[in-house]
Amino acid sequence: MSQEKSIYICGPLTELDQEKKELTRRFYERLADICKNITGVRAFVPHEHYDPIMHSQFTPLQVDEAERRQVCERTSLLLVVAIAPSWGGGIEVEMANKTGIPVVIMCEQEKLEQKKVSKLLCGNPAVIKIIPYQDQQDALKSLREELRKINIV
Repeated sequence: MSQEKSIYICGPLTELDQEKKELTRRFYERLADICKNITGVRAFVPHEHYDPIMHSQFTPLQVDEAERRQVCERTSLLLVVAIAPSWGGGIEVEMANKTGIPVVIMCEQEKLEQKKVSKLLCGNPAVIKIIPYQDQQDALKSLREELRKINIV
């Protein structure tokens, strides 16, 4: 892992069905590639480093320590992709809040309109922007536009 600060992409995977999980992994990877195109540094995507199946040698404590260090010391922006309910994303958002790292939330417009994204998450003081999108192509375009506007260290 690079010591250079990067964007950290946070989103659910664990409880998704296998087909949705694979599509979501590819989506996160495409977002990471856009981050590299805009900032020069590829985003950190947790499943590429700590996937519970592919990287089963890591204990939960080791994953917590590594990801906590990644968020708190090596992250310039936390990008939350709120595509489904999650039991982990809020932890990363609060770590970012406590260490002064800005947070951007991306969510399908429909989920925002239906209030399916937690007010607690959206109201976290670290959240600097919520990016609604219609579909994955729109999300990629919107992220590209927003990253050009945000000054990322």
